[in-house]
Amino acid sequence: MKVIILSLVALVAQGSTASTQRLVQASAERESVKITFNHERINAYYLFIDARTEQERQRDRKRGSLCGPPVVFFHGHAQRPCDAYPFTSSLARMSTSGIVIVPVCDTPYGKDEAWRGDAGKEVILMELVRWVLASRGIQVEGYSPRCPEQVLIDGKPLSDQSGMESASLVSVGWSHGGILARRFAHAYPGSVTGLAQVCPAGYEHWSTMQLALRFMNESRRSFRLVRKGHGKAMLRSAWGFTRGMAGDFFRSIPAAAGDLNPAKLCRAGKDIQDCSEYCDSAGMSVDHLDRIVVLFAQDDTCMDVKKVLGCPDPQNITPEQEKLFWSTFYRNETRPDMKRTLKVLPGTHLAPVTHSSLYARTILECLDQMNNL
Repeated sequence: MKVIILSLVALVAQGSTASTQRLVQASAERESVKITFNHERINAYYLFIDARTEQERQRDRKRGSLCGPPVVFFHGHAQRPCDAYPFTSSLARMSTSGIVIVPVCDTPYGKDEAWRGDAGKEVILMELVRWVLASRGIQVEGYSPRCPEQVLIDGKPLSDQSGMESASLVSVGWSHGGILARRFAHAYPGSVTGLAQVCPAGYEHWSTMQLALRFMNESRRSFRLVRKGHGKAMLRSAWGFTRGMAGDFFRSIPAAAGDLNPAKLCRAGKDIQDCSEYCDSAGMSVDHLDRIVVLFAQDDTCMDVKKVLGCPDPQNITPEQEKLFWSTFYRNETRPDMKRTLKVLPGTHLAPVTHSSLYARTILECLDQMNNL
């Protein structure tokens, strides 16, 4: 009889543990909205991943705040929100907050040139993140508008509401998204507490043509991944890039015609130009952050760590080389309590796709955002 009772207790305990495990959908489902900003209307898309258990949601509602900051993930150039889903879903499952938002929009190219390209994305994507979170009863802490002009989402402004859960944010970006992630952290110092970049652009002086040639060479090399069992992931990423580039360009045609502004046909080119931007503390200081994480991939020939650090063996970075990196690109970020991490991990420029769990775990551990429950 005791054996039977103990067995039943064990089964109940196992069932209770299983019911509290974080789960995500097997496939991603993106949403789309219309954005009105800077005298133009463009498309925006987002993916919202909430891996929290029902117990965690109830706990957060009762407390009035999340257990940790949601992760805002900025994709590589022209990628769509659902691309690299094994990576973004891993971030959600393993993070303290259990929440990841992946915002994407067409390249802004409105009336005021100051808010075109990535400068406009700073504003649009933050408003999209705030709108997505507000629809789930969460408000962004410490938010202050970047631009006086109002952003409309599906024709409506975002109104402040009381009684919502509050949360700061961490900013994570891959490739071109690495630049966006730093811009986002710089633009909203009251809201963003951590920054992580994966295979990031922004660490070399180069022209748009040099960047394009480097990217083409890396893309050619990526086809070798087929022989290593990553063919499906590689093709999915390539298809996402193609869709993103083509979609932005073809949607610019009616936009140019409707606004009688042929220059809007160049907005995809503006997006590529922004990918070649050089980032350092002079224009993008992030000295308010608690933690900064920069991850390069060992075999990435596009964002080549050997060229960035000037070291022939990226697996053996010297203290002097690491010190030079931080003093060159983050010379203002020297607070004693700030934690800075520079690492080189396995993989190519597609490392977040081919090594999703490794990169997600490393980012969260270095940001001190791992859910250890």
